[in-house]
Amino acid sequence: MPAESFEVEPAPAPAPAPKKSQMLRSICRASVCGHTVGDAITAAKLLEEEAAENGETSASKITPFEAIANFVIGCIGAGIVVFPKVMAQNGLGLALFLICVAAGVCFESGRLMVASCELTEALRKDSPGSCTNYEDLAGEAFGTLGKTVLAVTKNSYALGSLFVYTVLLTEGIASFLADVAPSLHSERAVRWFFVAPAVVALSMITNLKQLARVAPLGTAAVFGQCCAICVGSLFASLQEMPGRTRSVAMFDMLQIGSGLSVFVFGFDGVVNVPSIRGQMADPDTFAGALRTGFAVVCGFCVVVMLLGYLGFGCLVRDNVIMSISSTCSGLECILAHIANGGVNINLLISFPLIWFTVISFIESVAPGDLAKPLHPINMAFRAVTALMLIQLGLLFESPKDVISLVSAVFGSFLSIFFPLVFFYQLRRLAQRQGLVVPPVPPARQIGHGLVVLVGFVSLIFGFLQALKKFT
Repeated sequence: MPAESFEVEPAPAPAPAPKKSQMLRSICRASVCGHTVGDAITAAKLLEEEAAENGETSASKITPFEAIANFVIGCIGAGIVVFPKVMAQNGLGLALFLICVAAGVCFESGRLMVASCELTEALRKDSPGSCTNYEDLAGEAFGTLGKTVLAVTKNSYALGSLFVYTVLLTEGIASFLADVAPSLHSERAVRWFFVAPAVVALSMITNLKQLARVAPLGTAAVFGQCCAICVGSLFASLQEMPGRTRSVAMFDMLQIGSGLSVFVFGFDGVVNVPSIRGQMADPDTFAGALRTGFAVVCGFCVVVMLLGYLGFGCLVRDNVIMSISSTCSGLECILAHIANGGVNINLLISFPLIWFTVISFIESVAPGDLAKPLHPINMAFRAVTALMLIQLGLLFESPKDVISLVSAVFGSFLSIFFPLVFFYQLRRLAQRQGLVVPPVPPARQIGHGLVVLVGFVSLIFGFLQALKKFT
């Protein structure tokens, strides 16, 4: 009797791993791109790994939605906590006018950078999207000198931003410890026993890969912080608060300049325009994404600033979260801790990401062992630089003054003057090569004159106001 044949049934295929929703996935991709803007190689590797996790053979270019999210993430950060104080010092109506002016100026800078990218690609005879960073514009416009000046300015601004982060981090941790460990909550103790060790440890980072993986957490923390500030301020606006007054406008040129410089700091994500555009599948769609991104950022900033001011009026502190925590009870205290926690999480994630771009630049030009990551000399330099940032915090009482100074001195060049200069220089070079360059309409030329005026008001008066507080 012939043996019976048996067919072995194939094992059932494993159930596919659950995938994120497309929107959540896009936000995560945008977070990675936004937090690794200083390291394109790491960003590309992380996007490839993300694609592999979702069963794709290669990483796709970012979509318009991801470009919008990338821009918004690059703009909205811890600095937004000082916006209500700007409104208190300038009045509700004037502050709204100033933030609209700052948004308009930075939006025009973004448009100029897009046009400069197109001119750079035309001069190089490259395809759309091949211009992928700010340095490409500087190099094409002014050669090695332009790239050097831009690199020094960008990294000085980044160091200033890190200085701002140490001030805000010290204030945030001190506020938290005031509730759980009152004997340790003095800012001097917090600065040296909590912030300094954390900052020195984070300054030793040599790879963005692991940190960029938690970038979505930093993004969630920022938006959680904004929501908590808004709700906490609404609660405060319903309470009786002796001495709380509000005004429409107070004209003081130093405060106007300081306010403009702070708002320009809030839109500093505009310097990432070439990078975001270069990552898009269709760079021609970036103009619409830029408009939407600016509208979203401006909306967030106005809502947080307006509610913070309505809640506390002239009594609002430089950091609105400190105002919420000082008058809170019950749910308000929970909201204050959520906002404070969101700021601190974002700062701890953002600090090493920005630090990496600065230290990479220094190592690229440093001699000998100083240029070798984690060589003892290199580690000592990293630690001393980080501690200097902590020490400088003792010179300023207000995070707003620090932001105003950093933005006035460096931000006005990066976000206002450089885009304008590069645009007109690249136009001149394109015309010299015989390329067809559409003329700039007279109305837009007048607008560019106003952009320069706003830049000088921010630079001069913002710097003088910060210097006044310093002295």
